[in-house]
Amino acid sequence: MDLKKSVQQIDSLPSPDFILKKIVDTASSTSASAKELNDIVSKDSGFVSKLLKLANSSYYGLPKKVSKLTEAIMILGFKTVRNMALSIFANEQLFSFKSEELELRELWIHSLSVATIGETIADRIGFSNKEELFLCGLLHDIGKTVQGILFPLLFDAIVKVSRMKGWTYYRTEKELGVPTHEQFAEMLLEKWNFPELVSLAATRHHRTDDFGSSVYTDVVFITSLATYIAERLKYGDNGAGAPILVKHNLWKELGLTPLIMKDIVHMSAEKIGRLSEFYNPLSS
Repeated sequence: MDLKKSVQQIDSLPSPDFILKKIVDTASSTSASAKELNDIVSKDSGFVSKLLKLANSSYYGLPKKVSKLTEAIMILGFKTVRNMALSIFANEQLFSFKSEELELRELWIHSLSVATIGETIADRIGFSNKEELFLCGLLHDIGKTVQGILFPLLFDAIVKVSRMKGWTYYRTEKELGVPTHEQFAEMLLEKWNFPELVSLAATRHHRTDDFGSSVYTDVVFITSLATYIAERLKYGDNGAGAPILVKHNLWKELGLTPLIMKDIVHMSAEKIGRLSEFYNPLSS
């Protein structure tokens, strides 16, 4: 397969529209106000309805029902609203291709689970920006959706061989000599002009052994560990025949202990148990 031709086809993929781009930019800005974000989100009444459904789901556990967008923004925070917006877009536009080998709902559940576990790890170790870990987990397998949309036969072949051989998804791609989902993720996220930490999480979570010191090392390591936990505990299905390989003692490098790890697994399981209310409203 010619990677250059694949790059050209990336342009045919769904992209965040103007309103979603403005939501992402505004929610990520340190100088933006709640009124600015509210004014942008309010331009799409259908989106407001979906966002309020998510805000009132048990996943977020708000003490009372939120009926106004301004309330949701103030209570949940800018970046959580941004993550919700991107969740709606990804679910509707990218996790909707057809596969003979994998149930797409399961791939979506896997992505949400990695997002939830990553955010839980970040919260437990005191990482300053846990919402970014949710976003990284949500999009960590975005390259697989590119494969599935543009090259559905290739996607199904990778899943089938991976399961038959008992290989990781990434190893299967390398053994078959095809462009990897990491490469597709890099191209798509570059096209969308997404932050470097999101791109690194999507393109390096399989390759932590040789990931050097970086301001985003913890982000990549947490995403990798969250993926491993989600695979081992069978939260959803990412099409792999074996769990991801993580760097030896990676959990220790993150300052985790067996007791903290047990805590993270328990907390994540509780939150993942509420995910059905998180993704079901998106399809309504």
